[in-house]
Amino acid sequence: MKIVSGISLALTALLFSGCDVELINGDGKGFNSDFQQGESGWTAGFSDYPVDNAPIYQLESGIRTLPAGFNGQGYLLSGMNRSDDLFMFLKQRLTGLEPSTRYYARLRVSFLTNAGENCMGVGGAPGESVYMKLGYHQSEPKQEGYYLNADKGQQSQGGSQAAVIGHVGSKDALCDGSRFAEKTIQTSTSERLQLHTDATGAVWVFLGTDSGYEGLTQLYYRRIELALERY
Repeated sequence: MKIVSGISLALTALLFSGCDVELINGDGKGFNSDFQQGESGWTAGFSDYPVDNAPIYQLESGIRTLPAGFNGQGYLLSGMNRSDDLFMFLKQRLTGLEPSTRYYARLRVSFLTNAGENCMGVGGAPGESVYMKLGYHQSEPKQEGYYLNADKGQQSQGGSQAAVIGHVGSKDALCDGSRFAEKTIQTSTSERLQLHTDATGAVWVFLGTDSGYEGLTQLYYRRIELALERY
């Protein structure tokens, strides 16, 4: 994972530029991942489903060759949402931050989706009803019992440790799921996530989809660019 140091300028905002996270603040750090280079320290997880009946959820994750029409590879997360609230996510522990400190987190994520916009689906739309969330936890995010051990909220609602930042629908994908399209979600200032590091200057972050669509969702994550600034 590439780490970009904070840039000391007189501005307090941060911008995303090209393939890098540009920090316009001396108190920030950027964490960039390109899955063309492999997992880049991210691991996959699933929650909000009964583990004793996992096979019917068709859960799959890992670095895969991109579908037809695209070159290279991405981090695939795939699952059949039979529980009506399946959460599929990537997670990583970030280190080298200030201990016991509050940060704002901003994100740009690029992925491939075969979910079109304004399409009908069982339980909800395959695009607009699959909500992308950015969250954090001071211990490793994972399923405990049935739910995630961090408060991510449910479906369209965020929680105390996660914010909704968009959905997976693309106007360039088709309603029958036969064509993948690239989509980028970038957080705005109002969507910044407030997170807290632990006593060692570390924090776990996670990025994933909370689904109200009772069908198969397949995403190929290509790049994650995360910027943290103290506040």
